[in-house]
Amino acid sequence: MFKIITDTGADLTQDQIVEYGLELLPLGVIIDNEEFLDGETIQPKDVYGAMRAGKTPKTFQIEVARLEHCFRQLLESEVPFLYLAFSGELSGTYQTAVMVGNALKEEYPDSTFHILDTRAASVGQGLFVRTVAEYGQEHTYEETVAYAVSLVGKIRHLFTVESLEYLMRGGRVSKASAFIGDLLTILPLLTVEDGKLVPIEKIRGHKKVLRRITEWMTESKPIIEGGDVFIGHGDDPEKADQFESMLREHVTPRHVTKAIVGSAIGAHTGPGLLVVAYFEA
Repeated sequence: MFKIITDTGADLTQDQIVEYGLELLPLGVIIDNEEFLDGETIQPKDVYGAMRAGKTPKTFQIEVARLEHCFRQLLESEVPFLYLAFSGELSGTYQTAVMVGNALKEEYPDSTFHILDTRAASVGQGLFVRTVAEYGQEHTYEETVAYAVSLVGKIRHLFTVESLEYLMRGGRVSKASAFIGDLLTILPLLTVEDGKLVPIEKIRGHKKVLRRITEWMTESKPIIEGGDVFIGHGDDPEKADQFESMLREHVTPRHVTKAIVGSAIGAHTGPGLLVVAYFEA
């Protein structure tokens, strides 16, 4: 028996967390100088509501004490574990987890655990975790760790936002760029490369962005045949449904999972965000 741990950067559904017996650690969000834990003391809908009301949330990594408590419990029970972390390029949590793990290794020299930077984010990390957890149900701990390592860099992420306003508030784009972009409805299409958010294109019009994502998934960087698709949304389930309908006109995924994006990404991108993740052929 072994345990898979991840964090709320993965934007998994509650059903998936329960189904695979995952341990979930919360990233943090700060609103009006008050600290909250994502999914525990605040829900994503609350964060998006605060942003619509003009607030500018900030995020922080998992607390050291929370990481240590989680790891120590498993070490004392002699349960091997695998921590699949939010991209180390987007959060310091992975590096902190490694630091905590190294310290605990001195106390428990015969322990078995592995801490992996998934180089993924949001539903991309969720797809990564779900795939590894599914594999782990039929394989040994050692085989599952090796499989997880082999998946790093194989998930394609595609992001777009409803408005540049929230990126401007967080300092990601200039005020002038956000104003011009929103005036002309020019929206960015972004991906994740080596764990970092990277812009691909600027597209005019909300429907054109969704069509362009579909083109990426069927032509530019096609999904593997019968692969799984994870769709994340910034408190906009109708947009997620609309995109799924467009996608199914071209491909037939094995499973489509839709989930609200939590504070780790949503606090910087705002309501109306759409994130798609899949394994590239």
